[in-house]
Amino acid sequence: MMKNKYLYTLLICVLFFGCKHDTTKCVPCPECTKPHVEDVVVTTTTTSKFLALSDVHIDGNLPQTRFEKKGKTDSSVTSDTLWQRTKAKIESVAKAENPKFMVYLGDLPGYDDSERRNNTHLMLQNLRNLEVNVPILYLPGNNDSLEGDYYSFSNDSLNTVLNEDADASNPWPIINSKSSTIQVKNLDDNQKQFGYYSVDLIDGTNTLKVIALNTVIFCAQGNHRYIDSDGVSQQKATQDQMTWLETKLNSLGTNDRVIIMMHIPIGIDGFSGKQMWKNDLEFIDKSGNKQTLYNGFLDLIAAHQTNIVGILNGHTHTDGLRRLYTSDAKSAMTTFSVSTPGIAVNHGNNPSFKTFTYDTTTFDLLDFETYYASPTVHKTYKHSTHLKNTDFKFLDASSYTFQQSYKVSTPTQTIFNTLEKQPKDSLVKFVNSTLGAKSNQNSKLKHPEAVNVYKN
Repeated sequence: MMKNKYLYTLLICVLFFGCKHDTTKCVPCPECTKPHVEDVVVTTTTTSKFLALSDVHIDGNLPQTRFEKKGKTDSSVTSDTLWQRTKAKIESVAKAENPKFMVYLGDLPGYDDSERRNNTHLMLQNLRNLEVNVPILYLPGNNDSLEGDYYSFSNDSLNTVLNEDADASNPWPIINSKSSTIQVKNLDDNQKQFGYYSVDLIDGTNTLKVIALNTVIFCAQGNHRYIDSDGVSQQKATQDQMTWLETKLNSLGTNDRVIIMMHIPIGIDGFSGKQMWKNDLEFIDKSGNKQTLYNGFLDLIAAHQTNIVGILNGHTHTDGLRRLYTSDAKSAMTTFSVSTPGIAVNHGNNPSFKTFTYDTTTFDLLDFETYYASPTVHKTYKHSTHLKNTDFKFLDASSYTFQQSYKVSTPTQTIFNTLEKQPKDSLVKFVNSTLGAKSNQNSKLKHPEAVNVYKN
């Protein structure tokens, strides 16, 4: 097992550059010819990495993935050709970087409802067939229901997409759990009907607690209305999950470290400006306080911010992030949420995935690297543009890091510390520089206020 190490040495003081007596009056001696270094302090930060993949939207019948105009999605999902190239790139990165584990942040199949079941099974098999030999943690996206988009995770027979890919020797939601790269312990998936769970990942002598939420349950109205095919209302499912989350967070010790994963992030959509979580969902905490889900979640995160190293999300298909607060811009940032771009390109993004670098002692997130594929061919389609729009390939040196993009000069500075110091205008500029994962579609935030999440 290979570990990356940042070694930083600080020379505290050099007190003597010669003897204390008058050296012009004595025979030169060894003590007078060299400086005397009084103190040297060595600080070492040991780091490891994990992989993040999201929103593949596989379509086994699609011959080639391509950019299309807004609203046209039939060919902007992931073809088998693009998946095979993605698979090869992930395996190459894993071989070079030795990640400890991998997360899949939701949305398995393409958008063809007639092929939903087949494509879902195909993508779960694709994840099983990745030659990375690390635990892979899955959580559900809004497309990951047997019934349809934005449906409950299970149907009225309590079947889920994971039942379609059952393997008692290597079960979901975490496959390869017996890998030697990191220990997987204390899985609590008693809520598997709803798709959320918690687990401990033990790296050496240190433990990272992972909480995987199903935020599809929280989704807004309109075109993205939640449909409870499992017979459990959206409000009840919301209350149950939030009570479960509150219990998990309240059980944390002072020094426990936790990362939270979800598909649909809290806040507004950076393109439409609409809230991604339903405004009138409510949460009653254990003290009996009733709030909106939105505000209750932000308060719960704030109450445990010293334990939380960050939030990971998918859904947006873009390489953005957002800062969470409890009130307004004058309050302190409590945590941040980082998006992993999709492999499907229907949000104007290049196909991309990430590796995250973390401190193996504190589990603070220090950096991430985004690996992206670019279109190499222009073909004239009904909805094509004049730019290269198809035959996506992972070319050499096609990656960038958070620290490069956000002008971080201190390698050990955490992502949290970088973001909390950024003026909003600077943050928006940095986000826009990476939003489309270097695509040629000019992907920019139409609603820059999306980078900050405040209470309603």
